[in-house]
Amino acid sequence: MNYFVYKNKKIRFIQASCVEGKKIDLRQANVVEKYKPNMIFFELPPIRNNPSLIFNNYLVNKKPKQKIDERKTTLKKISKKFPYAISDLRVWENIEKMWGEGNNVFLFNIDAPQKLRFHHFKLYGKLTYNQVKNKWWFWVFLFLREYEMKKNIEVILNKLKKKENPVIAIFLQSIHWNHVKFLLEEKSNEKVWNYYFKRFPEITRENITEKIKEKDKVFFRYWKKINPFGL
Repeated sequence: MNYFVYKNKKIRFIQASCVEGKKIDLRQANVVEKYKPNMIFFELPPIRNNPSLIFNNYLVNKKPKQKIDERKTTLKKISKKFPYAISDLRVWENIEKMWGEGNNVFLFNIDAPQKLRFHHFKLYGKLTYNQVKNKWWFWVFLFLREYEMKKNIEVILNKLKKKENPVIAIFLQSIHWNHVKFLLEEKSNEKVWNYYFKRFPEITRENITEKIKEKDKVFFRYWKKINPFGL
């Protein structure tokens, strides 16, 4: 559980990971049930660059039941092959329960664009974390993805209406949330550079752009689009 002050507003963040394996992991579902958050941030890409889910457009007693049922039905089908989908199903059941009780929790997908995520998973997804954690290009991917997460969160928080100590459930894996929290708090380009890239002597501010271009054209396009560190 973390508290974060953003533009003079004290926000209560509650982060929970979820193991995408053969077992059901109810940590995120339990957060919804126990804390009844005002918002939930999912580790999913925005739809047409809009982090806000369609359910946010409806009053708490007017949520489109058909769309809720469609999500639940899809998760049940997926769970036959991937049991962890039941974890997400329980999250949605608890969200629906909150709405039924008059608690209008707002939902947001705050991950990087699907194109960036899918590209990485397609090319490098079979590698284990231990195989990639010491590769500079993996940290480029983490930075690109988590920078997009940070931007999406800032867009949402900038629109946050006055509410005393809002509670936000963060359903990002802990590795991402720890980095995103750092990006939200740290404004120094030098410290951000050191956090992600100082450990790799083969890359510098002067050569990293060319190295990314040589390594991966998709990463390069996102790197140039973000233009981090003024490079």
